[in-house]
Amino acid sequence: MNLFSLASTMTSIINPLQPAHLRRMTGTQLAADYSTTPLYEDIPVMIAIQPAPAALLQLIGDIAQQGESRVIFMQGSAHTLSRPLHTGGDTLLFEGSEWLVTKILEQWGTNQWCRLIVTRQTPFRQSTN
Repeated sequence: MNLFSLASTMTSIINPLQPAHLRRMTGTQLAADYSTTPLYEDIPVMIAIQPAPAALLQLIGDIAQQGESRVIFMQGSAHTLSRPLHTGGDTLLFEGSEWLVTKILEQWGTNQWCRLIVTRQTPFRQSTN
């Protein structure tokens, strides 16, 4: 049973799903000078975007963080930075910006759905090619 699809049919009446791209970090490339370049896989996803309420940010200890955050519901999974697991650095591209996955609030199954907190990083420019 796809719980995300069932729930989104009801909630999308009020908050329609938006197209986005999940930029999943797949590793790094090591240069001759020992600098590293992150490697990404772009995956098209549909997301539900909500503001991150102050009470939630206070609960997770990010109330003093400067920046703009959103709560995202997404089918699939994303990763925050985890050095021991060699995962993370995942970002979402939507609303004309790149948003870093900073907190996983809920994750159901390995690829069912998740609720994330993302923080705006930089505006991005889509290629015109």
